[in-house]
Amino acid sequence: MTPPLRTSRGPRRAVFVLGLIAVLAAVAFPFAPVHQPDVRYSWTASDGPAAIPLMPYQPVDLTATVSCAVARVGGGPGGPPVSRELLSTVPLRPDSTAEPLYGLRLTASGDEVRVMSAGVDLGAVPLPRGACTLTVHSDPERTEVLVDGTPALTRTGDVRPDVAGAFSDVQTGVTLSLRTDTRFQTTISAIKAALAVVCVLALLGMLVALRRADRAVTPPVRLLPPRWWRPRPVDAVVVAVLGIWWLVGAITVDDGYIAGIVRSIGSNGFIGNVYRWLNAPEAPFSWFYDVYYAWSLISPSTLWMRLPSVLLGLLCWWLLSRLVLPRLGRFAAGRAAPWLAALALATWWVPLNLGLRPEPWVAVGTLAVFLAVERAVACRRITPLVVGLLLAGVTTAVTPAGLMAFTPFLAGALPVLRLLRARRDLHVLPVLTAIVAAPAAAVLLMVTDQSLAGMLEATRVRTLIGGGMPWYQEYERYSALLAPGSFEGSIGRRAAVLLTLLAAAGVLWALRGSRTGIATGPARRLVLGFLLSLATLTVSPTKWTQHFGDLAGYGAAVLVLGMVAWSAAAARRASVERPSAAQAWVPRGLLVQRPVTLREQPHRMLTALGAVTVVGALVLAGYNIWPYASNWFTPSFSTTPPQLANIPVATIALIAGGVGVGVLIVRSAWLRAGGATGVAVPRWVPGPTPLVAFLLVVVLALQVLSFVRVAVAHRDSYTLASDSLATLRGEPCGLQRLLSVETDPVDGLLPIATGSPTGRTLPVDVGGSTMPGIAVAGRMTTAWFRLDPQQRSGALPVVVTTSGETQPGDVLTVEFGVGDRVIEGRPVTADSLGPTDDRQMAPPEADTVRLAVNAPNAGPRSPAVASLPRVPRLTPMTDVLPPGTSAILDWPIAFLFPCLTPEPLPLGTAGLAQWRVGTPASDPSAGITYSAGFGGPFAAPRLLVTEQRMPTYLQGDPTRDAAQLYRWNVEEPLARPVPVITDRTVAGWERNGHARVPGLDPVG
Repeated sequence: MTPPLRTSRGPRRAVFVLGLIAVLAAVAFPFAPVHQPDVRYSWTASDGPAAIPLMPYQPVDLTATVSCAVARVGGGPGGPPVSRELLSTVPLRPDSTAEPLYGLRLTASGDEVRVMSAGVDLGAVPLPRGACTLTVHSDPERTEVLVDGTPALTRTGDVRPDVAGAFSDVQTGVTLSLRTDTRFQTTISAIKAALAVVCVLALLGMLVALRRADRAVTPPVRLLPPRWWRPRPVDAVVVAVLGIWWLVGAITVDDGYIAGIVRSIGSNGFIGNVYRWLNAPEAPFSWFYDVYYAWSLISPSTLWMRLPSVLLGLLCWWLLSRLVLPRLGRFAAGRAAPWLAALALATWWVPLNLGLRPEPWVAVGTLAVFLAVERAVACRRITPLVVGLLLAGVTTAVTPAGLMAFTPFLAGALPVLRLLRARRDLHVLPVLTAIVAAPAAAVLLMVTDQSLAGMLEATRVRTLIGGGMPWYQEYERYSALLAPGSFEGSIGRRAAVLLTLLAAAGVLWALRGSRTGIATGPARRLVLGFLLSLATLTVSPTKWTQHFGDLAGYGAAVLVLGMVAWSAAAARRASVERPSAAQAWVPRGLLVQRPVTLREQPHRMLTALGAVTVVGALVLAGYNIWPYASNWFTPSFSTTPPQLANIPVATIALIAGGVGVGVLIVRSAWLRAGGATGVAVPRWVPGPTPLVAFLLVVVLALQVLSFVRVAVAHRDSYTLASDSLATLRGEPCGLQRLLSVETDPVDGLLPIATGSPTGRTLPVDVGGSTMPGIAVAGRMTTAWFRLDPQQRSGALPVVVTTSGETQPGDVLTVEFGVGDRVIEGRPVTADSLGPTDDRQMAPPEADTVRLAVNAPNAGPRSPAVASLPRVPRLTPMTDVLPPGTSAILDWPIAFLFPCLTPEPLPLGTAGLAQWRVGTPASDPSAGITYSAGFGGPFAAPRLLVTEQRMPTYLQGDPTRDAAQLYRWNVEEPLARPVPVITDRTVAGWERNGHARVPGLDPVG
């Protein structure tokens, strides 16, 4: 009989009171006031055209005034009225390639003024005789047009205009004043900070009281195992693998995206999405950005910024090897278990968790929560349970997928409920209060400096613009995992996910009988938690396979457990020897039991081998492919799956494994038909575990060694390894240090070698500037042009810029020659409406080049044109944009340009940049930043400029389009009004209309 638990009123009351205080403080925290800047701009027509690009695009309120004397415009005697623009908040003649915004437009014609706002025609206002003033006032509730204070037009609803600036055809009599929308650029107030302090102190006090209560009724237990600090050889191997991968390994697809957000925090004043969604805050999932921001203040280099993910990997390894494995059973004491664990962790961490994404944080947090739950169950203590809930809340505040940190509580629901019922000394209310207070405290990280209204508006904007998928399309993630030729379904990701799923199924099957060396309860909870975590990925709005990295901690543990459970030597079940005739009278329970190895259970062994064959073939069908710069210089098997003698290894493995399993099945059936019993699988047949371990080693080696090979072979160009080594040498500027810029393509025109000058030339747009070219029409050849010495030496390519699309059957060819003799012709593809460079390295013996056109299908006005061939005259990019220069850094490439400063988005506006560093011409993904429909933060500044493209050339690989540089040219001088800035305190629930998304939010 269990003795009654001793009651302790002091700790119990402290837990209840302090927990209640923590809960109340956490609930009040989002409603607490915040400080918000009040920013007002004023402009008059005498200032000239002005740049005031807002972000969000609409002001909180706007007032424009027009003198009637200026507005009255007449034509000549008896002629029609002459109209002119009195005021426009978007450029009167914007760049045609920029996406439009719809501002306020006041157009005078005769004795009336027509008013348009946000694309809505509000009507025309007749002007009275004599002196008067026309006023337009717009706010989220209504827009009014008044004449001398008397309403002439009123439109209810939100028709506030978009604002990029102030423009007018007149020089006097027009004014504009507006207040920018700074709802997201808030800072924490003293009241809110005090609530945070109270919540944290109350939570700490509650944990201390819980610990006192636990110690009163349970014996003391070590927190860490003996000799946990002692290094082992396997630790050195893990450090070496992760360290090498840190130096040479791939970036993730979102490293640039996160780097841009992180590096903009200082100038923007909050964690805003600087690439879309109206620069809305990332709250409530954003605290890890603050950690990265503090880290980046030391250095924004790629090497330094990737170090936290390596440290988290080492922390995950420590948790796995020192705490998780011993909890899973006696097998952890074996010599093979740590090495299997190291292999499993590397299998997950290498393809998924190096970089700036949040997955490493979730992986560590989820594994820590699992350990907290297991400690609570094992030690019968409440404190670890509450600590686990706190960690789960903190992990959830990292990313929506962090919700999986609560799955250990679901997987262990039964023993946890038994624990809670058994702890009668604490009573229901104190325990319930503690269970609620711990995860509720995570709200301090979710809305640290944001108001509740701001967070809800940010969520509304993200939901409206979209970019994700509903939960019931979760199958898209697995479809992408199995898609060929995509980094989403790379061989490394397949190995981690598919083999761990197989391991999870195998463990659950194996645990149906007793397992030697495996703790059944913890193992079952681990696997169930892993499967529940996969289910929680459905709440993640995006369905990328990158999110599988959240499961790296759980997955590594399950993979180890699966290999141990299905080891041919270690997997056993209790079996009773068949009694002889002399033993027939002996009770069955008294007979000697003999362990039966997996080999002596052929149906289980063959099932496991068949499953490993199928899953292994699916893994080997993946490509060793990576995002963006990581895939340059074709890592091994990045263009095809692994092959032997031009035969896919996946096919070989599937056929060999299928034949082998088939032969074993026939053998077993043949022997049983002859009366044999206890037919075992021969010892020369490898078990499932060696096969899986071998496959994991091969896949891991393929990934790591292929990057080492690329790093050595292309050490004179850009690789992540050369970037790391340059950073260690004190050159931390990433890709920029190896790029050169063609600032003026006309300077590189090649001289004519032989033949008459090319006739019928026409100006060709090469990206904001023009140079001589030809139409791709008819049949013709240009003159021969003499190659530059650098082209003949192979240092620089021959460049031809095309624009437009050729007709089917039409061909444009670059012909290389010796003198006027053609030695090689290469087709040039013209399939883009915008300027596109075709770069060709000349054959070693060539000294001339020309263009040949064979386009019988093109009409006299061919849609495709091509520039004459040229040699790029280059300037180092670090000279064009010295370190520290402000520029818009497109999200796919931002991580690789750490020495450039992201263009700021201050106080409800967007900076008018002079430079943009863009993606390769073939990558349109960065367009969201300049598109109003996506809430692009730089859509308004883009209207004020024209783009001049400046191609870049990569050292060691000059034909590669690594990045594009654009100069943003202002067509006319623009004034920059100076705002009046004050500060005000607003309640957490206060809001003033919505931040309207053009084309998605209704107008009016």
